[in-house]
Amino acid sequence: MSKTIDILSFDTVADCAKGFELEMKSPYGDSLGFSLIVIGKHSDAVVNWVNGIVNKAAIDAEIARRKGKPEQSKKMEELRAQNIEGALVRVVGWKGVKQEFDKATLKAAIEKNPHWVDQIVEASDDVGNFTKPQ
Repeated sequence: MSKTIDILSFDTVADCAKGFELEMKSPYGDSLGFSLIVIGKHSDAVVNWVNGIVNKAAIDAEIARRKGKPEQSKKMEELRAQNIEGALVRVVGWKGVKQEFDKATLKAAIEKNPHWVDQIVEASDDVGNFTKPQ
């Protein structure tokens, strides 16, 4: 007898919204003694943020095309700010931190520790961090 699966029981979007406790590391891989709660790339919050970025780029490109002007490239400062914002949207809490969770405090910390952006985005992109085997 074969086992049947309820295909509708799988919900990666909901799983990604629950959050994953990411132990933060130094640039050398040592634990920093605190964790960030990161949501996955398929969560509504991250998808909506990414869609906003893509839609704005498409609108800007269309406006430039209509004006007969070349599309403007983003400056490094803008790309860095966008990367930080992308990390911020993925963090919904923390553990082991003296301050109460606050996006402004997190932003100030990330700006001083840009390698955290990579850790946050990589954890968010790894869907295995959010899903459990059925």
